[in-house]
Amino acid sequence: MDTYPDMVSFSILKNARQAKDLAYKALKKAKDGELEEARRLLSISDAACSAAQQAETELLTFDMTGREHVREHSRDHLMSSILATELVHEMVEKYHSEND
Repeated sequence: MDTYPDMVSFSILKNARQAKDLAYKALKKAKDGELEEARRLLSISDAACSAAQQAETELLTFDMTGREHVREHSRDHLMSSILATELVHEMVEKYHSEND
């Protein structure tokens, strides 16, 4: 399992999982009143999510040649990470506005 699509799929999985984990850590920090740390973690989460999205674009471009099928598992992780990150961004801002 060391084909190009497999390697790109694993990159998506790794970065998407990191993005989601960091987003939830940021949410905990926001709940604890550590808003600057929450924002810092979300910034790193955003970068990981962007890396996963870039890898997905590479995979989709490769897949369009008809040589390989898109790895659905990695795409599922990416979509759940995007959703979690966007939701946590909103929640951190809510905590911020409540603490001002």
